[in-house]
Amino acid sequence: MTFQKGMLFISIIFFAQMLIAQQQPYHPLRIKNNITLDGKLNEPEWKDAAVENDFMQYDPSAGAAPSEKTEIRILYNDQYLFVGLRAFESHINQLVRYSLQRDFEVGNDDGFAVAIDMYNDKSTGLAFINNILNARWDAELSADGVNQNETYNTFWDVASSIDSSGYSSEFRIPFSSLRFAAKDTVKMGFRIVRLIKHKNEFDIYPRCNPAIEDAYFKVSLAKEMELYHLKTRKPFYITPYIIANYSAENNLNVTGTAYEKKSAFLTRKNYSKNESLDKIISNIGFDIKYGLSKNFTLDVTANTDFAQAEADNVIVNLTKYEVNLPEKRSFFLESQNYLGYGTTTGNQLFISRSIGLENNTLVPIIAGVRLTGKSKGFQMGMLDMQTKQIDEQQIEAHNIFAFRFRKDIDSIGSFAGGMVTNLLNTSNNHHSSQSFGFGVLKKINNQVSSLIAVSGTSVNTNFKKQEDRMNYNFGVFRTAKQGWYYGADIDWVGKGFLPALGYVQENDLLNARINAGYKWQAKEEGKKAYYYLHGSTGYKRKPSLGKDENKFISIETGINFKDGSAIDISPLQYQSDVLFTEWHIADHITIPVGEYKMYSPDINFTLPQKSKYRGNIFLKFLDFYKGNRFTINPNFTYVFNKHLFTTIEYEYDRINFPRAFADNGNALFQSNLLRLSLSYYFNIRFSVKLLTQYDKLGKNISSNLRIRYNPREGTDLYIVINQGLNNERNRLTPKLPLVSNEAVIIKYLKTFTL
Repeated sequence: MTFQKGMLFISIIFFAQMLIAQQQPYHPLRIKNNITLDGKLNEPEWKDAAVENDFMQYDPSAGAAPSEKTEIRILYNDQYLFVGLRAFESHINQLVRYSLQRDFEVGNDDGFAVAIDMYNDKSTGLAFINNILNARWDAELSADGVNQNETYNTFWDVASSIDSSGYSSEFRIPFSSLRFAAKDTVKMGFRIVRLIKHKNEFDIYPRCNPAIEDAYFKVSLAKEMELYHLKTRKPFYITPYIIANYSAENNLNVTGTAYEKKSAFLTRKNYSKNESLDKIISNIGFDIKYGLSKNFTLDVTANTDFAQAEADNVIVNLTKYEVNLPEKRSFFLESQNYLGYGTTTGNQLFISRSIGLENNTLVPIIAGVRLTGKSKGFQMGMLDMQTKQIDEQQIEAHNIFAFRFRKDIDSIGSFAGGMVTNLLNTSNNHHSSQSFGFGVLKKINNQVSSLIAVSGTSVNTNFKKQEDRMNYNFGVFRTAKQGWYYGADIDWVGKGFLPALGYVQENDLLNARINAGYKWQAKEEGKKAYYYLHGSTGYKRKPSLGKDENKFISIETGINFKDGSAIDISPLQYQSDVLFTEWHIADHITIPVGEYKMYSPDINFTLPQKSKYRGNIFLKFLDFYKGNRFTINPNFTYVFNKHLFTTIEYEYDRINFPRAFADNGNALFQSNLLRLSLSYYFNIRFSVKLLTQYDKLGKNISSNLRIRYNPREGTDLYIVINQGLNNERNRLTPKLPLVSNEAVIIKYLKTFTL
């Protein structure tokens, strides 16, 4: 046998053994007792557990050997899954530990992530992340980890301990917090990520193809584990709440001569004509969570309230489309992936922000139910909510129904499924609006996938002339961390396609896009991590008008460095855009109908991510609808210590339009948006957050102070103070009051286990 043949034979044997090892399931050690949660891994059970340590570096040098050793051990009993992780560290004094925040900003502290694919479906799961200050972050995973519902919270604990050779972390996850198919042998997948922050190094287990993009939480790459004879009770939680609130507004009086202050203590929702009784029942409510089985969970909510939800960020919208703001209300965020149905262009049949908000007015939600779960590869989510009418605002009561289903069609995360929604006026006329859709996501492998989806809408279940109320969408994509990646999609949106509970950026549209790029991994010993070159082009047409609307071409390039910094440049950003109606972009400025050709390059600088400060600076300039544009958007975060950090974000836009666009001769558009966030964490249970936003365009200053005491999961005390101030008070007559509105809200909720 020649030397070359011998080496080939040895290589084949090595890779075959590695493949067999990856295919063999891990068997966690079953124990009888509970583990003391102290992060020390010193119980005899930990020593008896099987050890896994075959990690791979994923960043900054994908595929390289990790710079530090990491070990995994897993135990379980009837109540808990215990994950023990040992991180060896040769530079203990360089461990980074900044955040005490529940749901902290991931990627800034040393710590671990544990992703669990409970159904072993290669598509959905849960992620649990800690840092070595014992702060916690958790999320629901869907679409093979690509989609992460970061505001999801469930019951679990973690503890870490530092010693002379590194640190250890113990995760304790109740099986009541994990959904799975109840069998004698339960198969789940698990994936581990370790962050070594002072090196900006991410190590992952198990190993995978280093060219796969976003492999951190890809549960299709998880290591399989087998657990036996799990015997846990069904979760049954009830969470009542009580609220005390005060609100005040300054409104113009009936004669228009002065502003009058109108205040209220304990807001009424008009459930009862008796004022005292109404104030009581308007400010109490409850949520119930009951496990119908290990696969399906029923949620019930009554007098649903979101007083503690974080305030929305003010947006300067320099597009001709409505902005789809993110959901921030906890009830709708939980199990969000069970009710999502979107397309490659961002159109959605259902968004939960459509519930409880009409004509920019908060509408009381009387009650609702939600059923979610998965069995034998079939996943479903059902939601039904009832809102209350508001006579003074001429807002009708509505029943909102949404049903989403999907079925796994292979073992790598492909699925087929659909959705149906219905919005029913329950006040008087019973007017209704429906949406429906069906689609298939087929994954060729962990990098290549295709999507085809067909959707439609109707009014009062009338399906005549349905062709005008349809949306057809097709796309094919390849992602890559190294090498070639590409994407192509086409979307046809009918003029009458109007999902009453969803979001559509634009109707009457034929939209086609193509993009492709290449990523190079830099030399392992250098300071650079990756280079990339990306190009894209697109075309939009209005079918009913028979006219083109938009054409664009873009070229981007950039460098990512191992310290987390990056430079991204778009030297070519060209588009031709047609306005078919006038665009009133600001007071006294209107962009007329016509075709506009624009060249508007941009550049983004990202600062290093290893220090106490981080941030980025975005610049965009040149053409904007015959105006001359300059935009600068710096964003900086500084960590003073583990208790205090602040973020400052500023956006300045200046556009000189032709004088003919203004009805008063002043065609200068300027916006100044300043956002200041200040957070103080006394410990992992008690925090204070302040968000203040100054909006020159809206001529106001808004502040949101949020105090949270969370002694244990499921028990919370919130104190929220909101205030709005008028800027440029002399712009109207009579002079505007300094304070436009203010509110103080105290909310207490406690979860009981039954």
